Amino acid sequence: MWSVPRRQQGISLVEVLIAVVVIAVGLLAIAGTLGWVSRSGAKMRYQKIAFTLAESELAKLEADPDLPSTPTTRFINVGRPVSDLPKGAQMIIYSEPYPTPTERRLRRVRIEVRWGAPNDPLSGRIVRERLICLR
Repeated sequence: MWSVPRRQQGISLVEVLIAVVVIAVGLLAIAGTLGWVSRSGAKMRYQKIAFTLAESELAKLEADPDLPSTPTTRFINVGRPVSDLPKGAQMIIYSEPYPTPTERRLRRVRIEVRWGAPNDPLSGRIVRERLICLR
């Protein structure tokens, strides 16, 4: 009358569901990490481009310093198609006299390159400053 239960063979549905959940969580973690790595790489690329643009502009100004004797600010669009920075990126060039007791021809030049919206994770800015002597 009473039968001895046979030993269960195979896997149950619950075990399959648990395995699927564990694999899904692992895949989501991997996808999130890949997204973060991709964004970090893009931001670093933008920083390199912005740094190169700012240094290039400083080199131009040092080679041919045509800077006024009053404080000035210039805005230059440096986003696509001018460079590989996102559309709307700007270079801001600020120059002002930097008087010293012995040298009146010095100018303080500050170059800022900005890109992206304030809430954009890829947005950023680079600032470079230098003293340039007029000829």
